[in-house]
Amino acid sequence: MKRKVLYAVAALCVIGLIVFLVTRKGDKQKTGEPFTVKRANVVYSTEQTGIIKAQVGAIVKVGTRATGTLNRLKFQVGDYVKKGDLIVEIDDREILANIRNFEAAVEGQRRDLEAKRAQDVYNQTNYEREQRLLAKEYTTKDSVEKAERELGVSRAQVELGKAKVREAKEKLTALKVSHSYTKIYAPISGYISSVATQEGETVVSGLSAPNLITIIDPAKLEMWIYVDETDIGRVKPGLKVEYWVDAYRDRMYKGVIDRIYPQPEIKENIVYYLAIVKIDPGDALTLKPEMTSHVRIVIEEKADVIVVPNGAIRFEDRKNVVYVRSKGETVRREVVPGVRDQKYTEITSGLAEGEVVIVPSMTPAGKKPQNNAGPRR
Repeated sequence: MKRKVLYAVAALCVIGLIVFLVTRKGDKQKTGEPFTVKRANVVYSTEQTGIIKAQVGAIVKVGTRATGTLNRLKFQVGDYVKKGDLIVEIDDREILANIRNFEAAVEGQRRDLEAKRAQDVYNQTNYEREQRLLAKEYTTKDSVEKAERELGVSRAQVELGKAKVREAKEKLTALKVSHSYTKIYAPISGYISSVATQEGETVVSGLSAPNLITIIDPAKLEMWIYVDETDIGRVKPGLKVEYWVDAYRDRMYKGVIDRIYPQPEIKENIVYYLAIVKIDPGDALTLKPEMTSHVRIVIEEKADVIVVPNGAIRFEDRKNVVYVRSKGETVRREVVPGVRDQKYTEITSGLAEGEVVIVPSMTPAGKKPQNNAGPRR
């Protein structure tokens, strides 16, 4: 009999312990920091990684089509040049001598043409005179025909002389163009990023122009954002972007997505898509190509909406719920969450401004309990 009593007492103790633990667990769900529901702005964003790149046309490799000794190199790496500045001079003595020779040749062809024109004028006059004499029977028909043949030859000689003059002029023009290659001017404004030769060296022009100097325009930069395939469906041109680089951690840059490349890039078995952001020229002066950027793409912004802290929302019994304190009691209420950012979650229905919700307290380990809220936008 005593054994039965002991069993009954033990069973009651176990039941009491279970009830205590369950009740305590329920109370823990309802304890925490109170938060008054308010209105605020919510910004839903996604974080990605980007790289600063030079735009197409921002880097120009300056070469030469002339062959000769490099007489003058005015700039070195790091120097700033303006568009149109003379940067390289190549020895032009040989080509100048050729130009003078062809100028003399052109002048000779012109004089030869003048002589042929004078002969043509004489033949024309002689032919007309023979015709008049023939009409009065003071000459023969053979003399008229001979004068006509001589006129035809002189006309052909004049046309040939004109062609030779044009040919000589074209050759002279080509030489002058070649001479222009001996002086190289900066095609863009920017900084010298590399120099491939020095004064006194000989450059040889072949099928492709040898590269002498590389100029980079620091104001023409863009950012390549590597968007994960899981996020690319929400990213589109026109979205706002905020980013910072390790060199300037305290400065936040802003931009807008300009376009998205359809061709994916695969890195470490992860598929990315490139979103391009044009960098403001003012911001570009503080940035450098190949810098890594930390990017936040603003997917959606909500202004003046009802919000609660992210930790206030719990996912229980397949529902999004919060614990609301009303009239001294804490009750569970189902809510519909909307846009969520790093701090707040929008509540589209289920709460009103001014109500008080309970944000779960810190756990004994000093960490917030895991947020089990269901799917949100």
